Amino acid sequence: MTIQSAVDATVESDRVVFEYTVENVGDDSAEIQFRSSLLADFAVLGDDEEVWRASDGQMFAQMIQNETFDAGDAETFTEEWADPAPGDYTVVATLNTMGDDAEARTDFSV
Repeated sequence: MTIQSAVDATVESDRVVFEYTVENVGDDSAEIQFRSSLLADFAVLGDDEEVWRASDGQMFAQMIQNETFDAGDAETFTEEWADPAPGDYTVVATLNTMGDDAEARTDFSV
C-alpha cells in the first residue's frame, strides 16, 4: 500500500478552507481501517502551539470501519476554520487510521 496525501489551505475573507487529499499511488488496492467515524482531522498550529482543531468539542462514533482504495483512487476531506485571527500558521491534516496515519502539512497566512 502506497498512500500519499497533501493538504491545501485557501484563505477567504472570513474563513480558511482546508482540503486534504489522500491517494493510493500504488499498483494494488489498499484496505484502510479507520478507528472511528472521524476519518480525517485538521489542526492549526501557530508558533508550534495548537490554536484550533476541527474535532474539538465533537463526538464521534467509536467503531472500526474499512474502506478500500483501488490503485489510483483518491478521496478529499474538507473543513473550514471560521474567523481566524491574522497570523502565520501551519495546518496539519491527519487520516485517522489503525496503524500508520497519513499526515500532510502546509503553511499559510491570514
